[in-house]
Amino acid sequence: MNSLCRDNYIEKIALKLIMMVALMVLLNGCGKAATGEDASGIDGRNENASDSHVDFDKLKSDNSDIFAWIYVPDTNIDYPVCQNLDGDDSFYMTHNAMRQDDPKGAIYTESANLTNMCDFNEVLHGSSPSDGTMFADLQKFLDKKYFDDHEYIYVYLDGNALVYYVYAAFSRPDTRLLEVYDFTYASGCQAFLDEIDHNKSMDKMLRTGWEGAVKPDNFIITLSTRNTDDPSKQTVVVGCLVGDARGTIDRVVDYSEPGEDW
Repeated sequence: MNSLCRDNYIEKIALKLIMMVALMVLLNGCGKAATGEDASGIDGRNENASDSHVDFDKLKSDNSDIFAWIYVPDTNIDYPVCQNLDGDDSFYMTHNAMRQDDPKGAIYTESANLTNMCDFNEVLHGSSPSDGTMFADLQKFLDKKYFDDHEYIYVYLDGNALVYYVYAAFSRPDTRLLEVYDFTYASGCQAFLDEIDHNKSMDKMLRTGWEGAVKPDNFIITLSTRNTDDPSKQTVVVGCLVGDARGTIDRVVDYSEPGEDW
């Protein structure tokens, strides 16, 4: 797929999904019900997700660290997303979305990420427990048929709905992406994109025509979990933003080099 065709393809997907998401927000709401539930209710799967909505007022009254909701159709991934306001990036490794001790933890971002989803790469972490909850389903994206059949990630914010197109999944060393790459500069963004394009892992999945398609000007989301077969590695699923219902996702891309004196 050449760059012009690719850009037109992305644009068509974006326009279609923006209209779809906006309509869904207005008519049905987002994600699964999170109204007056206890911790088990928030963390559990709701099969009637499309008939309910995310009550952010209720969620934030329960835990002010909750800032978003992530939903991946036809998976168990349907959870609130937290960021510890005290800057403790390890807190939600051992606490659930209601701040209770829980070995499964919660879905969370590190304090280096913005909660308005306007960073180049929003990195979401989650565990892979044996019961298949949290981010356990990310391991399945390393299977080609599963990868081919699961294309979209939905993220709901208070007042907005975002759609990401899943274009890559692979195993990589279990290192912190926000520490390895400086995503505040275009060069750091491109370095991670190069890792995606040129990763040599045997289980790498990449949509046809998408090598080199995403640029530092785009917005991506990376879902990360420790690999269940090899704890020294992590499984990552990467999506590119193609739908922004409110049109609020924006940033200035810094093409200077780190430490460059202007």
